[in-house]
Amino acid sequence: MNGSQRVWRKRIAYFALLLCLISAFAHLFRAFWFDEVLTLDNFVLYPKLSRIYFLYEIPNNHIVFSMLEKIWIGFLALFSDNTPFFLFRGLSVLAGASAVWILAGRMVRSCGLYAGGITALAFAASSACGVFMTGIRGYMLGFLFTVLLLMLGEKLLKRPAAWTYIFFFLVCLLSVGTTPSNLAALTGAALFYAPALLRRRRYGSILFFLASPFAALILFYAPIHEKFFQCMRLGEGWFSAESAMKNLYLSFALVLAGLLPFCLAGAFLLWKRIPRLRLSCAAGLLLFLLPLPAFFVFRAPAFPRVFFPLFPIWLLLVGYLLSAYLKAHAVERNRVLRALPLVLQLLCTAFLANAGGGVSDFLFGSGRHDDLTLPYYARNGFDPQKIVSLVQEKAADGEHPLVFVTFDADYPSILFPGSCTDLPENTFLTDLPNKPPVANLDFHTGSVYLVTSGEADLERAMRRFSFTAAAPVWIGVYQRLDRVTR
Repeated sequence: MNGSQRVWRKRIAYFALLLCLISAFAHLFRAFWFDEVLTLDNFVLYPKLSRIYFLYEIPNNHIVFSMLEKIWIGFLALFSDNTPFFLFRGLSVLAGASAVWILAGRMVRSCGLYAGGITALAFAASSACGVFMTGIRGYMLGFLFTVLLLMLGEKLLKRPAAWTYIFFFLVCLLSVGTTPSNLAALTGAALFYAPALLRRRRYGSILFFLASPFAALILFYAPIHEKFFQCMRLGEGWFSAESAMKNLYLSFALVLAGLLPFCLAGAFLLWKRIPRLRLSCAAGLLLFLLPLPAFFVFRAPAFPRVFFPLFPIWLLLVGYLLSAYLKAHAVERNRVLRALPLVLQLLCTAFLANAGGGVSDFLFGSGRHDDLTLPYYARNGFDPQKIVSLVQEKAADGEHPLVFVTFDADYPSILFPGSCTDLPENTFLTDLPNKPPVANLDFHTGSVYLVTSGEADLERAMRRFSFTAAAPVWIGVYQRLDRVTR
């Protein structure tokens, strides 16, 4: 390796860091959506820190993340009594930046400067990276824990030490404590190292790698096991198994669309030319198939986003396959073949940066059916603050508005900014989970408005409250505001 390559090996991680921060900035100021508001209102802003662990009535509480987020917001409060809400996203930004920086360095070291660098940079520039880096949820924290587990696994593979085993288990504990679905990523990390451990006949290490995630899950949730099983019985999930699988795998494929043909060629070369690596190839395929049972076993298919913490493992596998393609004799001698993956990936990344919403709609149907690439709440068409501002204008003109927000209209995204205004406390109403539904709105003698998700949702709400006419005030892509009369 020449001096120039050594310099670039160090620089790639910083380029990836810069790209992921740019990706995050594009989504930093977006409105809070359903799950983010639930996280803040129910688990972060009001309970004591020690109480968050026991508030597991719904799985929206990513316990470890919620506790760290509370500490983070408390830290911000030391500098200002009126912290801008976008800074609440800072914890996920820090987690994502750290994860991308560490992962990029690992990929360059393991897959080579060219293959590892291209793969890491492609992910850092993706919309998925930006969306999850700014989410007030635990998914990016889970992504970071997977990266740390890969680093610790590498150390245990090369030089076993007691402290490394301890830290490996602690990372597993924090990861499943963030969300139990991270068990898939932790199991994936164990399977990632299993072939190498088998070749070295380190059967005890294999057992430790595979048992640690499950032991951590039992240990973390044992004190609240009744609430844990109650959450399992809720049956929340995605629209269909087919839709969930399509969204997960195509979203990951979109991130690396320009590299995938060469990765497939690399997989073929590894299988054909290096028989001793066929076990690793089979394990790699298993890692890509790991989420499938979750789409069929449970009452409702798992949300595709819960497998985002698996992405570091998948990225590393793609890096290895691309490296195998580049090491082929014809590719090594032909500069055009070497440059082709980079050129195609640059073109795909640029295209998705400008037309990501259109591609998502084409593949998945609409932003509401996309959980990873560019979800509805990360798009310009999602603007709940606009509705709140319009209601404020009506109140300023002398009206006494009452606004009912349907569940499908992402009611928390309206109620949260509405609660931060000087409007009367009961201006915005909705049906909250586990509480009696609002039977009618007859008690209000002033103007009445409905916030719905679209035409069909508006018709349902009008029938429910026996309204006869609706006058559109504002119609957005994912929400609309109508004044209704009997």
